[in-house]
Amino acid sequence: MTALVAALPTLRTGRLTVRPLLLADAPEYTAYHNDPDVARFQSWTLPYPLETAEAQASRPQVLSGEWAALILEATQDSAVLGNLSVRLSGHRTAEVGFTLARRWWGQGYAHEGLRALLRWLFSRQGADLHRVHASLDPRNVRSAALLERAGFRFEGCSLKSYWHQGEWTDDAHYALLQSEWRDGEGDT
Repeated sequence: MTALVAALPTLRTGRLTVRPLLLADAPEYTAYHNDPDVARFQSWTLPYPLETAEAQASRPQVLSGEWAALILEATQDSAVLGNLSVRLSGHRTAEVGFTLARRWWGQGYAHEGLRALLRWLFSRQGADLHRVHASLDPRNVRSAALLERAGFRFEGCSLKSYWHQGEWTDDAHYALLQSEWRDGEGDT
């Protein structure tokens, strides 16, 4: 699906500005994408070239059939913490992903940013989606826990379903329906 639904917005939470990727973000985006611990369960191979980040940032960050990136930026000091990724995957459905620089792991930033994105994706003022899904290597237990904490339900696992970093890898599937979405007050 390649039809444009909407330009990705700038969202604000208690600690974050969640905004479209800019060309100026490319060096930092590249740096954390090149961290082997960050890349371990991700879809890219190392080294992650600056040119790839610049190409991504040069495209309009819109909700379409292509992956778009939203930067997680600390409100306090404008530090780039990581990014969310999103793309349409069918009629009123989207796939999401997230990447956080290692130094920011375990502090709730990815969860806070993901909740803000889901709020917009499910909102009638936003994308008004029916379903949002994500998939991951089931060995990535921290990311699985993040999805469950954000309200996603585990839907199953495809065994040895894709070739990644020199091995056949399982693919765990998670999803959240608009009707299941709970936008908890004060939840960060």
